[in-house]
Amino acid sequence: MVSIPYLDKADLGPLADAAASWKALPAKYDALQREFEQRVINHLKGHWDGDAAEAAFVTMGKARTEYENAATEAERIAKLLLDAHGEFAASQKQLHALLDEARNDHYKVYDDGRVEDVDPRQDSPTASASPGLAEERKKKLDSLVSRLTRVLELATAADEAASSALERDANGDSQSFNTSVYTTLDSVEADQAAALMNKKGRLSDAEITKLNLLLSANKNDPEFSRDFAVKTGGENMLSKYNELMSPPAGTTLSKEQLAQLKELKANLGTTIGTATTSDDHRKGGPDPEITKFQNDLLKAGQHDFNANPTESPYGLSGYQLTSSLMSEGKWDKDFLQDYGDALITAEKNGANAGQNPDAYWGYPRTLGTTNIGALDPMAGYMDALGHNPEASTEFLTSDATINGEKVDHLDYLLKDRHWPEGPGYTGDDKNPSGYNNLGHALESATSGRSFDDDGAPVKHTPERAALMKEVVDTIGGDPGLASDSPRDALRDSLGNMTAEYMADVQAAMGNEQGTIKSFGAEAGLDTSTLQPFLGTVGRDPDAYVAITEASQANTAIWMQQVAESNPSDFATAMENVAHPGGVVAGILSDARDQAIFDEHSASDKDFNDAVALGDKWAGRGLGMAVGAATSTAAPIVGTIAGWAVEDIQALVVDQIQQDTVDEAQHEARERYAEGREGVRSSSAESLRQAIAHSGLQMSEGDINVYAESVARASEDGYAAGTTWNSSTSGR
Repeated sequence: MVSIPYLDKADLGPLADAAASWKALPAKYDALQREFEQRVINHLKGHWDGDAAEAAFVTMGKARTEYENAATEAERIAKLLLDAHGEFAASQKQLHALLDEARNDHYKVYDDGRVEDVDPRQDSPTASASPGLAEERKKKLDSLVSRLTRVLELATAADEAASSALERDANGDSQSFNTSVYTTLDSVEADQAAALMNKKGRLSDAEITKLNLLLSANKNDPEFSRDFAVKTGGENMLSKYNELMSPPAGTTLSKEQLAQLKELKANLGTTIGTATTSDDHRKGGPDPEITKFQNDLLKAGQHDFNANPTESPYGLSGYQLTSSLMSEGKWDKDFLQDYGDALITAEKNGANAGQNPDAYWGYPRTLGTTNIGALDPMAGYMDALGHNPEASTEFLTSDATINGEKVDHLDYLLKDRHWPEGPGYTGDDKNPSGYNNLGHALESATSGRSFDDDGAPVKHTPERAALMKEVVDTIGGDPGLASDSPRDALRDSLGNMTAEYMADVQAAMGNEQGTIKSFGAEAGLDTSTLQPFLGTVGRDPDAYVAITEASQANTAIWMQQVAESNPSDFATAMENVAHPGGVVAGILSDARDQAIFDEHSASDKDFNDAVALGDKWAGRGLGMAVGAATSTAAPIVGTIAGWAVEDIQALVVDQIQQDTVDEAQHEARERYAEGREGVRSSSAESLRQAIAHSGLQMSEGDINVYAESVARASEDGYAAGTTWNSSTSGR
């Protein structure tokens, strides 16, 4: 690995000079060729004939070709050196920026790459007085280490590739110039990586480290990924991956070796995904070689791969291997559609027409001794959709014809398919239910971004909004689809989806004056299915927190919207936006109690821990509400930007946290009163904040009157929500 001091102090000037010199050579060779033709060949033509002349002119013709080849080789070496200089310069610039950042933030970077926190506050009373300081500093340190490692990886891969290219026989067969010299580091590195994947026999630890370095440095590079995939081939890719993840019986791997293999899985999956998208913007349509690679992966899905044939009768299928890799990176949308149809077709043609994937994908197939991967290929495929929003939306809103039967993708996955249980099937010890992976795909399909992306929200399209309505109608019409283990693993994702569509949720509960605006296309949710949907989903602590945070954040924004517009009937307008939030709070409050006291599936502590672990939906809910509000009231942008995220987020988190008590101490009437008071105070405080930041001039007495009116409105909504949820759940 290139060291920090080496890259930091490297003088790249000589390399730039060498590249410039080589770049100038082709013109000089062209000039020599023209001079040779004019002063030698053309001068002799017409003045010399005979056998000797014919032989001489043939030799001189070859010399002219050598001038051309010399110019071509010089041009390609110049391009290679320029590419190398560009890579090194970019890495050096990034390193300098990181070192500056580290110094400015009081971190010390050692020559061996270690980073130490030397902030003087760590040893002062400030640290103990600020519990979040240590965590914040640790996150920054981890980020610095990660980015420094990445820069050194890129520089190392470029250095080794440049060295390999320049050490190559630049003079071909020693009789002529070589016209096939590398011109980019990408092509060198792709050859190196493909050679490792095509090697016969198991790779050594050093070779796995080398392969990891090459893939990590280039996994998001379309040119490298394309060349690597084409040179390796689809079936061979899966075979070598299976071999690497399935060492022979009796092999003991260290923690470091296992970590290397897990890293390789992630790097290889991302690289292949990038390869499938490398021709998305290609002039003239798809790249035939990439199309062939994708088709080879599809065909290989039906094959069994066995890394150690003498040890067991069956290995993993191509579908299992591909899905394992597919859970990483961005993949081509059309390929994902074809792959999903092929996967469902395989299951429908398998054991019990898809009703027993345990038998179809399970024994005698087994994971290798590394235990990396998943026996249920649908789990990895769902995560692939979860990382590819366009593909997930298209797949979950479409169907396929299999054996003459129309199969709706969403119905098959949500209602018809039996999902195998256990970490061996999902590849995740913490989430042994495939419904968790299905949730990831649903989140991506309805939100327009990867399920684990905390970036800016994306406006809802008609297709995504319609899918959200279908999910609500399906589960609201049959709550059992998200109740009881293992289906309850869907709830956290459904909670995120509900938070994502909170404006539509609140609008369905009441939007008489049209103040509540959807974030993009309207979902048009129906209360008849929305209410049982919320009552079921809200029993999950994470879902409860996401929905509650988003609801209160939305209510605060709609109140700000009313305050900005200052309508003539101010009180009624405020009550209209407070009431829907109260209904949502009432449903969720009763759902929470069901989870704690009826189902015994969670405790107060579980719900409060969910609050403590993250409050992203308060901020994200604000972002979407502001985005919807600004379409009709531009002035709100400046107002919200100045205060809302910090103030409202803190308010929301404070309001939804409740004391941890046991059932004997917490009678129903006490729980109800506590929840009612919470929504009352939250609405009243949101109104006060809205007026304070709107510029309206009001007396404290008038503000108190309005605060009480919205408190009553939200209280009425809360009562309606709890009453409805209790009655429909039989409590």
